[in-house]
Amino acid sequence: HATVTVLDGNGTELGTVRVAVADTPEKRYTGLSKTESLPADRGMLFTYDSERELTYVMRDMSFGIDIVYVGANGTIKSIHHAPEPPEGEDGEDYRYPGEGQYVLEVNYEWTTRHGVEPGDRVVIEGLGEE
Repeated sequence: HATVTVLDGNGTELGTVRVAVADTPEKRYTGLSKTESLPADRGMLFTYDSERELTYVMRDMSFGIDIVYVGANGTIKSIHHAPEPPEGEDGEDYRYPGEGQYVLEVNYEWTTRHGVEPGDRVVIEGLGEE
């Protein structure tokens, strides 16, 4: 686990979440799929060795999320608001592309409620610690 804090351009804290870390291909593939819900102060952080083009999908998701692409330097590059796929729909068809070294998934509209926007900064604490 790690802690992710989002700061605006002035260094003001906009929000903090405790995250599970998806740092292997298996964990990244599974992500939050088959999870029933996400507590308000929780999320998932997907990590990669370097910045890259990525596309996230809503595979087997039972709730909506915000998908936040973060560059290697910690700057938020883009945010997608990904609603829960309609009943009977395969979430694989709902695609959210972006570029980053990190992808933060939080509850749907979390970024809106906290005033988080592209250009804000992400600080990750505890990554790689046991």
